[in-house]
Amino acid sequence: MVETQFDLRRGQLIALLLALVVGLFLFEPWSLLSKPIWEQTPSIKSIAEGEQVFATNCAVCHGEMAVGENPHHPMGGMKDQGGYIAPALNGTGHTWHHPDAVLFKIIQEGSIAEDSPMRGFDEKLSDAEIVASIHYFKSLWPKEILNRHKEMVQH
Repeated sequence: MVETQFDLRRGQLIALLLALVVGLFLFEPWSLLSKPIWEQTPSIKSIAEGEQVFATNCAVCHGEMAVGENPHHPMGGMKDQGGYIAPALNGTGHTWHHPDAVLFKIIQEGSIAEDSPMRGFDEKLSDAEIVASIHYFKSLWPKEILNRHKEMVQH
């Protein structure tokens, strides 16, 4: 009888441990400690992927090498005939003034200006592709701008 109770408790303990292990893999509690996707460290691979994403989806407005629709107006602005000039994303415009979370949201959801042609890419690009495009255009930023951006977002 004592051995039967011991075997029963041992079986319950094994079942509990097995459920805990399975639960950890399904829930992935360590993901709660991970950084948001836009805080991933750029890699050569993500920058190269971002260059392709940018060429396919962004260059039509923001220009090759992210110089902007009008390189003489890297900050963007208004066109004489109305509408917006797509700003440079290569560090010469104001893009670097925004934290990566804001850049991610603008690309994903579009501009907050209702009359802006910048529509969201949430149905066209995955989160990873959006991050890769950010990695790409940030790779074009001069070192001084990258440092200023890092300093700005830390404060």
